[in-house]
Amino acid sequence: MSTDAGEAGWRAGLIAEMVAEVRQQQIAYDRFHDAVAAYLGVNRTDLRCLDILDLTGRRTAGELAAEMGMSTGAVTALLDRVEKAGYVRRVRDPGDRRRVLVELTEQARQRGWDIYQPFTELTGPTFTRFTDEQLATVRDFLQVGNDFYAVQTARIEALPRSTDR
Repeated sequence: MSTDAGEAGWRAGLIAEMVAEVRQQQIAYDRFHDAVAAYLGVNRTDLRCLDILDLTGRRTAGELAAEMGMSTGAVTALLDRVEKAGYVRRVRDPGDRRRVLVELTEQARQRGWDIYQPFTELTGPTFTRFTDEQLATVRDFLQVGNDFYAVQTARIEALPRSTDR
């Protein structure tokens, strides 16, 4: 067996291991987010909305609907739920009083801090084993994965549903 074939086999095995680890991480993420949603008293879709608002700031209901891949009616119902729970508020856009924006409340930020504050403390020590170059590679890998999932999600959303057949 040539060295090239051996290296190709090793690389294929490494990629297979990496894919398996990504799948395991997704399972761990799902379980974690199930626990967070239960702690907050919301469902996973509501939690995803709160996460988007935390990452991006104020959004209109239409912008949230587009980012979440949901109808505006479904997002309105979602916002009604999380507003009732005290996690978001609707405010007038100071630049255009006709527009309504959705933003996180202080309660949402505090409850989120209760969950994610340990991440802040543990991130530094956890990642000290990696060089800056390795961290940049991991960041790049995650960005490539996010782009990959965005393309695959759009592809799957365009497929006919089992009820459409």
